[in-house]
Amino acid sequence: MEIPPLYGGVFDFPIKICYLLLTNVRKVFSLKEKIKQAAAALFAEHGYAGTSLAQISEKVGIKKPSIYAHYKSKKHLFESLLYDAFESEMARIEKTTDLYVLLESYLFLYEKDALFRFLLTSSFFPPESLKKSVLQRYYVYLDALELKAEKLLQNCPGNLQDAASMYTVILDSVFVELCYGTRERTEKRLETAWRFYWNSVMKG
Repeated sequence: MEIPPLYGGVFDFPIKICYLLLTNVRKVFSLKEKIKQAAAALFAEHGYAGTSLAQISEKVGIKKPSIYAHYKSKKHLFESLLYDAFESEMARIEKTTDLYVLLESYLFLYEKDALFRFLLTSSFFPPESLKKSVLQRYYVYLDALELKAEKLLQNCPGNLQDAASMYTVILDSVFVELCYGTRERTEKRLETAWRFYWNSVMKG
């Protein structure tokens, strides 16, 4: 551990205490994030029932009891991840300015982002005990996406609400393909669906 600088040749004790506290806080947050990343990847791959805290701790490289310092149970960890995943996607919706780019970005996220894979697989295959809360969050997410689509499609000559609703239908089909198909198949279907959708929207 790097020692803080000397003050006038005499070590400043309060500075050392603050430094040690800050270092420990950073370690705690770092470990918590590692637990989340490992849990997201395992939940996405094996589902809620197929993932144990022992598997998560092994993936992180810690002992299972260490997880309880941050999460009361597997359910608590799952719900924490669910909150993070949906908050992250809500923020992306808020920032987006291009509806097609947003759809296209999901293909990359599914491959590279464990938290997004977790969101998707948990929304399509939620644990029975948490199904209601998972679906509630997912519908809130879809509603926010539909409102964003309405905002970005203001200039379309047709029915704005229908156009926005159809956008979420395309999104659903992309998500289904990501869960069940391949990236190549998803890309092809997205390109075809978007071409027909955009031509239809612009013609009214």
